[in-house]
Amino acid sequence: MREIILSVDYGQFWPLSDIMWEESEVPDWPALLSPELIARLKDWAKFFNAHANEETGLFGSEEKRKWFDLEGVSLLNELQRQAGNSYAFTLDLWF
Repeated sequence: MREIILSVDYGQFWPLSDIMWEESEVPDWPALLSPELIARLKDWAKFFNAHANEETGLFGSEEKRKWFDLEGVSLLNELQRQAGNSYAFTLDLWF
């Protein structure tokens, strides 16, 4: 089973590691995931880009960082629920 990492980096607006794959290998996410989950994934990445400081990695407040981390865990659980039969998902909060 192929691993997909849930993580986001500066400038990325899709938080799954398939953004580095060949186009022919990228999963058909609309067929695997609900529109709500796809929107949450994009919103999570947007939140990171809006609030994470590129130099310090800090989010400006403990509340923002806590929300980001908890949403990451929630997203991971939902990814596993919706597409865990097809892919092995892991969460990487490297920052």
